[in-house]
Amino acid sequence: MKNDLSVSINQAASSDLLALRINHNVTQSLEIIIPSVQKKMVSTRVLLILEEGAKLDLLEVILGNNQSAQNHLIEIKLNANAELNHELISLGQDTQASSLSTIAVEQSPQSKYSLNSLHQGWHYARFEPRIIQMQGDASTTIKSLQVTSEKEQIATHSLVRFEGPNGRLDQLQKAVATDSSHSIFNGSIDVPKKAQKTAASQLSRNLILSKRARIDTKPELKIIADDVRCTHGATVSQLQDEELFYLLSRGIDRKVANSLLLQGYYDDVISNFSKNAQRWNFIEKVMKATRK
Repeated sequence: MKNDLSVSINQAASSDLLALRINHNVTQSLEIIIPSVQKKMVSTRVLLILEEGAKLDLLEVILGNNQSAQNHLIEIKLNANAELNHELISLGQDTQASSLSTIAVEQSPQSKYSLNSLHQGWHYARFEPRIIQMQGDASTTIKSLQVTSEKEQIATHSLVRFEGPNGRLDQLQKAVATDSSHSIFNGSIDVPKKAQKTAASQLSRNLILSKRARIDTKPELKIIADDVRCTHGATVSQLQDEELFYLLSRGIDRKVANSLLLQGYYDDVISNFSKNAQRWNFIEKVMKATRK
């Protein structure tokens, strides 16, 4: 990640570093809250190292408010057989808040990394997960949701690179855009020749709720290895008329019917969040942003 622009910007702007090491054969939970400062930019940096066999449940919450700007970087190193369940809730809460957040992960063999993320309420936000399986033989799961309304723009630019054989990836990216907002996803998967027997799946599913909203999605596979099982796909659609008609025919109010359909759409991602994460009431905030 040394040549990554967003990482370089954060390292140049942040003066303090929070460094944490999780001992082997220990299961722990950790919550990190990144508060905002009105009309100021805050740069924060976290270094997290999981020893061999360590297990950690991590919840990160990034908050924004009146004309605030967040620049957050978390660098994660997973040693062999380490497991990290990473939950990220990013809530702008104001139309003038902006965010640049980067996750840089290095996985050793037999490690497991799971990321569940939500981004909503930012005037402008750019999210960059960068994951490298250093020698392959590791497992990565990514479930992400971004929701835009008004004139917001939220972009996710992800990269997963396999540096050895037998790596695994399951990635689901969902987005909902309404009003005049803009949602962007660019997902890159890099499988060089040495990454034989890689199994990677990437799916981008997107929902447009207004005629003026925009969604740009670009799943990208760069495959040099010849013995792999890699799939990718992207869809952009609206709420299904047939499903809406079915609910309306059962006497359900149109607004309630729309909410039920949206809840079902969100469930693939939101259901993976823990009860500890759900106490931030992000489900209510997401539904309010898209309830028209």
